[in-house]
Amino acid sequence: MTTPVEGDSAMTRPTTVSEMSQIMHFLGRDVLGPSSLDTRYVSEDVPYGLVLTVLLGQLVGKPAKLHESGIAILSAMYGLDFMNQNDLLLDLGLMDGRYVLEDFQRMAYSGSFSSEKQHETLERPKARETANR
Repeated sequence: MTTPVEGDSAMTRPTTVSEMSQIMHFLGRDVLGPSSLDTRYVSEDVPYGLVLTVLLGQLVGKPAKLHESGIAILSAMYGLDFMNQNDLLLDLGLMDGRYVLEDFQRMAYSGSFSSEKQHETLERPKARETANR
């Protein structure tokens, strides 16, 4: 349903997003962006952006509930487990609770892992390489 534009009885204004999209398409002014659901904006941004935000929020005690909901919805839509698709987060110790906030603060200040935890982190990729052979 459209509404008349004040002062111009021949012109109408769209009242829904669907109508606006149809008018823009008709006028040849399509919005630049993905044209399907199979896009890197989901396949990359969810596991590498939203999941990281959720984990960092948990780490500092500030849950990102809308991000969590978005991940759950998109995981259901795509039939994928976006929470577990980013191997970097596992290697950094964010997925398994290996480190707490104070560990990351110490690492950021010193520029290195503590020797014990560094050894654990360095061993994991080697084990993964052996398993993949």
